Amino acid sequence: MFARVLAVVIAGFGFGALLMLAQRRTGSHTTRTAWGKFVTYLLIVAAVLSVAEIGEVPFAAFVFAILGAALIEFYRASRLPSTAAVAVAIAGLAIAVAALVGGAAALYPAVLGAALTTLVLGAFAADPRAGGRASLWGVAGLVAVAAPGSHLLLLAGHGQRFALFAFLFLVVCGADAFAELAGRRWPVRRGILPASPNKTLGGLLGGLAAALAIAFALNLALDLWSGAQAAAYGLALALAGSLGDLVASSLKRALDIKDFGSSLPRHGGVLDRFDSLIFAAVPYYWMTGG
Repeated sequence: MFARVLAVVIAGFGFGALLMLAQRRTGSHTTRTAWGKFVTYLLIVAAVLSVAEIGEVPFAAFVFAILGAALIEFYRASRLPSTAAVAVAIAGLAIAVAALVGGAAALYPAVLGAALTTLVLGAFAADPRAGGRASLWGVAGLVAVAAPGSHLLLLAGHGQRFALFAFLFLVVCGADAFAELAGRRWPVRRGILPASPNKTLGGLLGGLAAALAIAFALNLALDLWSGAQAAAYGLALALAGSLGDLVASSLKRALDIKDFGSSLPRHGGVLDRFDSLIFAAVPYYWMTGG
C-alpha cells in the first residue's frame, strides 16, 4: 500500500516539476528559491507519510508535535504574554488529548470548556484591555488550530489509518501546491480574494483539477470508495483546504505578519504549511463516517 501511494506522490511531483520548467523563470535567485521549496515539500510529504505508515503511536505523536508547534507559532504571532501563551497552548493540547482518549464525544465539550475558561480568565486580568485581547486571541487559536487539528487524532486508532490519512493529506497538499503552480502559469483574475490577493482564478481551478486527479489515483491505489465518492471527497477537501488557507491568511493580515514562523525552509512555519490540512480534517472526518 505504501509503495502504491509513493508512486502517486512521485507522479504528482513529476508533473509539478514539468509545470515549473514550463514557467521559464528568469533570475537565478528566484529559480533556486522555487526549486528549494519544491525539494523541501517533497521531503516533508515523504516524512509525514512514513510516520503515518509506521503505526498509531508515531502518528499520534506526529499530530501532537504539529499541533504544539502550530499553537506556539500562533500565540507568539498574537503577541500574547508568555504565561498566557503557554497556558492556552497547553489548553489546546488538552483538547487533543481529549480527542485521542474519548473521541468526538469528548472533543467538542473539551473545546467549549477550554474556550469559556480562556474568556473567563481574560476577564480577571489586571488590565481589562490586555486581558480581553489575550482571551480573544486565545480562543481564536483554540477554535482555528487546536479543535480542527485534533480531528486528525480521531483517525489514529482507525483500522485504515494510513489509507484514510494518505488520501486526506495528499489531496489537500496536491490542491494547495498545484493552485500555486497553476496560478503562476496561468495568472487569470488575480486578487479575486481580498484576504489573499496573490490567489488567482487560474490557481483555484488548477488546485481543484489536481485534487480530482490525485483523488482518483489514490482511490485506485487504495480501493477505498467508489469513483463518485472519491471525486466528491477530493473536491470537498480542495475547497476545505482553500478555506483553511484563506482563514490563515486573514488571521495573518489581522496580526500584520507574513508568516506564522520560519521553522520550515521556504515554507514559513508549521502552521503556514499545515493550515489547509488542519482545517480540512474536520469535514473529512465526518464525511468518511466519523
